[in-house]
Amino acid sequence: MSEHRTHLVTLLQMIWRFLFLLIFPAARGFLTALSGGNVAEWLDGAWKDILIIAAILLLAFLQWWCLRYRWESVGLSIRRGVLFRQRMFIPAAKIITMSLTRPFYLKPVGGVRLRVDTWAGAGNSTDISLILPKKAAESIFSKRENALSDLDFAPREYHPKGLYVTCLAAILSSSFAGVLFFATFISQTGSLLGQEFADRITGTFERLTRAIAWGIPPATVAVAYLIIFGWLYSFIRNLIRHKNFVVRRRKNELYIDSGIITNRSYSIRLDEINYIDIRQSLVTKLLGLHSVFVNAVGYGKEKDDISAMIPANPWERLQRHLHFLLPEFAASPRQVKPNGGAIFRFILDPLLPTLSIPVAGSVLAMLFPSWADFTYSIVWMAMLPCLWFLAVRLLDFFSSGIGRQGDMFTLRYSSRGQLHIVVLPRERISQIVLRQSPIQAFDRRCDVLLYSMSEKKTRHHIRNLDIAQVMEIFDCNETSVIPFTGDQKPMISLTEYLHPFPNYLRQWNPFWKKR
Repeated sequence: MSEHRTHLVTLLQMIWRFLFLLIFPAARGFLTALSGGNVAEWLDGAWKDILIIAAILLLAFLQWWCLRYRWESVGLSIRRGVLFRQRMFIPAAKIITMSLTRPFYLKPVGGVRLRVDTWAGAGNSTDISLILPKKAAESIFSKRENALSDLDFAPREYHPKGLYVTCLAAILSSSFAGVLFFATFISQTGSLLGQEFADRITGTFERLTRAIAWGIPPATVAVAYLIIFGWLYSFIRNLIRHKNFVVRRRKNELYIDSGIITNRSYSIRLDEINYIDIRQSLVTKLLGLHSVFVNAVGYGKEKDDISAMIPANPWERLQRHLHFLLPEFAASPRQVKPNGGAIFRFILDPLLPTLSIPVAGSVLAMLFPSWADFTYSIVWMAMLPCLWFLAVRLLDFFSSGIGRQGDMFTLRYSSRGQLHIVVLPRERISQIVLRQSPIQAFDRRCDVLLYSMSEKKTRHHIRNLDIAQVMEIFDCNETSVIPFTGDQKPMISLTEYLHPFPNYLRQWNPFWKKR
């Protein structure tokens, strides 16, 4: 098969790489003005600036002209470089995720961004990213899908309801992203249209918050409305991103497509999925809704990517959809769980700020009476995330633990204000750390830190479990701490250490090994 060149839009990317050369015309103009020269003197040397601009265009064109690709059944080959030539070949069997992104600004010129990710690439960047003509990109994507499909396996397709997609958008929305957007917008508006225009925007917002304060301190109202508007902005973005969500399962492929303004399509090798993550926030826990996310190399890597597989669903419905799409990843019930006396271990972290913030607020109100109303309003706002965190930890206490069914493990824990049910295969576990404090040593309890294979370091933390039960569920004994896997190779490396203080970690000989 012959080699092909990328889309002409790639020329703009190449030009961007050489824009730093414009510093020379800018420096020449600055030095001319500094030395008292006039426009005529500057025009006398304008040919130098024209040469630099021509060099930028020529270098960009040569880079684009020498960039060629070829897709065959065995893999993707890329050739690039003008003076120093580089050839790259990625075997088709090693490609874990291939994706097509159709941004709205490339649609008029028929451009599509093709991304390829493997285990060999960096965790924070795409292995290969090419802008190709739409027909060529979709042809490569289709050939990959056909290679992963089987005529004897009937494809399974899932179209979630619009209500569930809306719930997913609400779950993924963050006020911080929206607040950051509005802050950047006002700052850039001041830079482009003048500081006076930016001051008008902020002044209008200030007058609006004073008008609708209803007796609440205006500063508190401003913060509250900024958070609300930020969340609404993030919600609208997520809703647009996940609109027209569809999942299709083939023999060894999981296909996911979504988006209306920017369309995204993903093709994931089924045998390279690291784990699935069933998540719940406090609100979705009260509503009885769960969402399923997939962890695989290249999926959900970039900022605007999607990482969900099944939007918000009730548990029974979610189990049916999960069995329909990925029957290999079946969640098992808890077999190891914390004891009843471990509740303090779960609520200690959120309980301390929950109790200390009101006390600190009362002291400040007594010291500064004129600021009492504002102080109490700030205390209430600070109490909300603390109470949220406390509620999540309480739910974590009643639901956390480890289950196992064959070579599939189910981990239940909380992290970053959400409840997680992680289902991962045995071969995706890279290390297990048993962490035991001096207090936990008395009743043979420990925290389990399980590290799974992924592009980035991924840790799953399950609190206060019985050591003997943990050893048993991971096929280990208390005398040798060696996995019992028969003739198979060792499943994991197991590490134990005592953790009495945050900065003090050392290898520890467990008390049951002492003679």
